[in-house]
Amino acid sequence: MQQETTQKRSWLKISIKTLLWTSVVLALAFGVAYWTAPSWVPAQAQKFLPATIKLDDLDFKRPGLTSTHIDRLSLTVGTEPQYTLIFHDVDLGYSLWQRKLTSISAQKALVKWPETTPKPNKKEALQQIPLPQLPVSTITIEELTVEGLTLQDIIAKNIQLSDRDKTLSINTQVAFLDKTFAITAQANRHKQQLSTIKATIQQAENSLIVEATPYNSNHWQLVTNGTVGLEDLYPESGIEPVKFSLGGTVTVAEAFELTLEPESHVTTQINAKQLGLLPALQDFLQQNHISSNIESFEPTYDLSISPSDTTHIMYRSDNNHVTVPNGQLNVKATNPAIKTEATISALNLSLDQPLSANMQQLLALVTLDVDSLSAKLNSPEHQASSNNIKLTAQASLALANSALTIKSTKAQLKLSPVSYQGNNSTASITKNSWDIVGDSFISFKQGVHPTHKWKLSANETFNSTLSLEKEQFSANDITAQFNFIQNDQTPNGVLSGNYQASKASLSQQPLHLNTLKGTLQFALKKTPKGKLTFANARYNNQQIGVSNISGELDWHKNTRYFVAQGHLQHQNSKVPFTYEFNLETSRHNLKVKQSSLPVSTITGWVNILKNYPQLSFNSGQLEIDSLDGDPIGLLFDGKLKLDNFNLNYDEFYVRNWTIEDSLTPSSKLGGTLKSHIESIELATDIAITNVSFLMPHTINSLVITNLKGNLLKGSLEIPQLTVNESGIPPFTAYLKAVDINALLSALNSEKLTLTGRFDFTLPLTISKKGQQITHGTFKALTEGVIKLKSDKGKEANIAFQALENFHYQEFSGSINYDAKGDYTIELNVLGSNPNLYNGFPIKLDLTLRGHLPEMLYSMIISGDMMKPILDDLEQRKVLNIQQ
Repeated sequence: MQQETTQKRSWLKISIKTLLWTSVVLALAFGVAYWTAPSWVPAQAQKFLPATIKLDDLDFKRPGLTSTHIDRLSLTVGTEPQYTLIFHDVDLGYSLWQRKLTSISAQKALVKWPETTPKPNKKEALQQIPLPQLPVSTITIEELTVEGLTLQDIIAKNIQLSDRDKTLSINTQVAFLDKTFAITAQANRHKQQLSTIKATIQQAENSLIVEATPYNSNHWQLVTNGTVGLEDLYPESGIEPVKFSLGGTVTVAEAFELTLEPESHVTTQINAKQLGLLPALQDFLQQNHISSNIESFEPTYDLSISPSDTTHIMYRSDNNHVTVPNGQLNVKATNPAIKTEATISALNLSLDQPLSANMQQLLALVTLDVDSLSAKLNSPEHQASSNNIKLTAQASLALANSALTIKSTKAQLKLSPVSYQGNNSTASITKNSWDIVGDSFISFKQGVHPTHKWKLSANETFNSTLSLEKEQFSANDITAQFNFIQNDQTPNGVLSGNYQASKASLSQQPLHLNTLKGTLQFALKKTPKGKLTFANARYNNQQIGVSNISGELDWHKNTRYFVAQGHLQHQNSKVPFTYEFNLETSRHNLKVKQSSLPVSTITGWVNILKNYPQLSFNSGQLEIDSLDGDPIGLLFDGKLKLDNFNLNYDEFYVRNWTIEDSLTPSSKLGGTLKSHIESIELATDIAITNVSFLMPHTINSLVITNLKGNLLKGSLEIPQLTVNESGIPPFTAYLKAVDINALLSALNSEKLTLTGRFDFTLPLTISKKGQQITHGTFKALTEGVIKLKSDKGKEANIAFQALENFHYQEFSGSINYDAKGDYTIELNVLGSNPNLYNGFPIKLDLTLRGHLPEMLYSMIISGDMMKPILDDLEQRKVLNIQQ
């Protein structure tokens, strides 16, 4: 028992001695390590740095057992180019026992970027990106300054680097361009190689999230989204924060290549007014004398950019060149009134060159939709406006070889009523709609003419009015189609087309045209011209009623005149004419060339003749020798001739009437007509022959002067007969040396014969109430014989017996006839009857009264007027015997 106790004490002593000696050895080892630290700490620090990082300088104080403070630490990073990293106030934690660093923290750090960066050598991309673990698990830097990378230093604060097995993370705040960015990044590794990286950047309201997976050191799979307010990063007003979500791959080598998946998109809102787009558009419109309500539109547009399929974008920084070799980019800009979209492909642009440069290439499909637009043209010569315009359009654009090609354009233009005013005209068009198709080729090279081929078609009918001076033209149910072509053969362009209208009319003149068809041919900078046809034209007023007229004409317009030349046609007759309108003075001029028309046609146009259905015209031809004047004012200078004109009305005939009319422009349809008539047959065997007269006339009146003719072996004279709007003023007819017995024979008077020649003076009044003779007189020029037969023989009254064979020396009297048909005839006869009272002279004073309606009609037309007068005479008993 004692021996065991002694052995235990011996082992305890040995253990204590061993522990003491070990402690002494350790103390000596720590002491040696402490005093020899300056020699191994730099080497230990370099040991944990990659080969590309060289420790240039390490200025530290006497280290402690677990850490040391370094005043300044200088590192050189990389080969070419090399960057210098300088750390100040660095605390290194280490394990003397394990001889390794355990932590690094620094108050300040500085990265110096080289002043010049050599061009990188072309190297093959690394298939994997090394991501070794940090020498320590945690690195803290209070402030890091990067100099030389940009014009302004980049300052990062509160940098926290943490390495946890497979994950390396960093948190920091970066100050740059007076902005502070909070950055959080995390890199994952697999077998010491980078597998994925994710970073989040936050600045005020802006955020950016990036997730990337490397295929190699140059080629990455990328997903990023966020919101960036450009005004916070770059002072450009008018662009709202940009929201984006991008997915695809990115390659960073000699060229920056981005491949976007269809789900990618970029959206924002832009203010066209603040960006200067709207003022620029308004300036362009004002330069072309156009004003619109675009300024009243909402200036904010929703803008979006997205690929329609997998799209490849390349950018080379060495020549500032961007291309889209594959895929398409959709660009949309919309607001409540305007919607536009462009699908861009085959993009190949140099950002250093203008779009007109030969190298620039672009394909785009563009659509445009504009609603509720109003516009007004206000040039020195023309003013036009429409309060509501709607435009939808689609076109393919191609930019290549310094030329812009516009193809497959389809558009529809809808206009509310359009008003127009020119120097001497005004016009209006009801609401109208047009389809537009066409192509254009515009070269930016000098000497190459543009090529245009466009078609404009009305897809619904519309009405229009045109006012010239006091006249207004109206057209209904108009359809039109126009073409514009410009090429090498027509360098200034040619506008052509055709149009139709169901009818057209004038407001001041009763002219109506139907079924109008026309064409237009206008070589720009030359005279426009065209053709026009119409059918079933009619002109109706109180005096004239023309209808069933068709026409065909060619027209052209220059700076001063509008000229039309063609012909009018009625049945088988054609009248060639030339019409001219002076655009400066608003004067109309119509010239009718030599032509002829049947009288039956012309008389059918005189409305007053339509009141007399018994009146007929059976021959005659109107010859127009010349006609020149204003067709609107009916002021003409010219000569008309009418040959072999015959007419009849009941038993009234006019044969071989010849007229020569000399028109003068002093009044409407003014002129002087010279007339000759071979024969006017008043009734059976009563005729006025060799009739001539002059007739000054206007559209409202005519005056027959110096009418002369042969009547009943004597003559007829009417000094003046006027017909105007008020009717026919009283006039006087003179019958001179007429054979009264010829008159009685013509009137089929069986009971009365009367020899001798008489003069008649007949003051006539013709009105709607009837005809009147007021204080008419007659007188025998020579002696003659009156023979009046009576069936009563000696039972007849004494006057009747005296007149059975009365030889007169004097015979005169008066005639009065009123509108009611009552007549009074006073006879004063001096003579004798050889068979009565032994031939003593007898003076007869007879007054005959009676009722004979339409006496002039009876005398001129029917001839039945003597019987009632003779019956009245038979009842008279007045007889004076001269002693």
